[in-house]
Amino acid sequence: MPSDAEQSTGVAVATAETAAPAAPEAKADNETSTSTSETTTVAAGAVPPVVDADTGAASPPPGRMSKPVIVAAAVAGVALVALPMALTGLLGGDQPGEGPNAAGYAKDLPQDGGFVPGLAAPPADIGGPAPGQPGNQLPALAADGVPAGLPGAAADPGTAGLPGGPPPAVGGGPAPGPQQHQAPPPPAQPQGPAVPAAKAVTYDGMAGRGCGGGTGFTGVGAYSDGKAGWVNHGNGGCGTSFVSIPMSGDANKDDSSAYGLWTFNTGPVTTGACAVSVFVPTGDLTVVGGSPSVYRVFDRFAVDKGTPVGSFQIDQVGNRGRWVSVGTFRINGAKLAVQLLTRGRDWSGSTKTYAHHAAAMIKAKCQA
Repeated sequence: MPSDAEQSTGVAVATAETAAPAAPEAKADNETSTSTSETTTVAAGAVPPVVDADTGAASPPPGRMSKPVIVAAAVAGVALVALPMALTGLLGGDQPGEGPNAAGYAKDLPQDGGFVPGLAAPPADIGGPAPGQPGNQLPALAADGVPAGLPGAAADPGTAGLPGGPPPAVGGGPAPGPQQHQAPPPPAQPQGPAVPAAKAVTYDGMAGRGCGGGTGFTGVGAYSDGKAGWVNHGNGGCGTSFVSIPMSGDANKDDSSAYGLWTFNTGPVTTGACAVSVFVPTGDLTVVGGSPSVYRVFDRFAVDKGTPVGSFQIDQVGNRGRWVSVGTFRINGAKLAVQLLTRGRDWSGSTKTYAHHAAAMIKAKCQA
């Protein structure tokens, strides 16, 4: 049996034996024996090849691979182990699959190469300087080993200043990409003429002595008796004239035969609400002495045949020379009437004071 050492050097023995003739010749002298012995010593431990008697060619022992197959497998194993380590240094990744280009995909394949699963294409110069050292960057790689133009690569300092180039990013990061300009909004579609809003139907009028325009003032039961009867003031014009009406003498009782009456034809407002305000002129008790003066509001002109829609009272003495808003009242049939009653005391103790109620201007603003 050949030893392990002989088996390991079987390549040299096989080569020598292949060159020998198919049937070895017997050597008679010692020189030949010595030479053969030396040859055997050089290839000590080798396994004698199996020689086919018909062809004389040597073949490997049964169950073992040939020498070329073993050499090719050893070279492939070294390449499989060395190439991922070289690519890891080039790409700067700590783990397989990290970085812009994951292991198993080569960005630049060799001219005669192809894609090997699990491996990237090796650099052209395997024996060059270690990747990652200053001055040893491959073309198209940034200083930190990241391929230029991919996320994480340093921005090109000469690009941002070019006309039309993006401005440099704050903080030294990569410059932002070009901004997307939004398309202008579509032009507004022409529309028909706007429908005007319906105008509110309103009425605004003032009634008093000398005023017209659908308004009127009447002193019902008026009479003249010096300072004891009805007294007119002003020149008779609208807004400059008024009447002082005598009191009944009783703060809780009216003289039904005498009163002041303002009327308004509210014209286009037939049904709605009217805000009423009363002007109180200036003067002494004989001119403006109502404290208070009592008024009633109607939605008709014939006040003696209807029920008032409201009432109010004014302290004329305390509101001399001003307009007083007294409230809003409902109307119907385009008619509004305000009545001033005569109840009130015109004496103090046993002395006659001749106090009067002042009947000046009244305004009505109505809306349907």
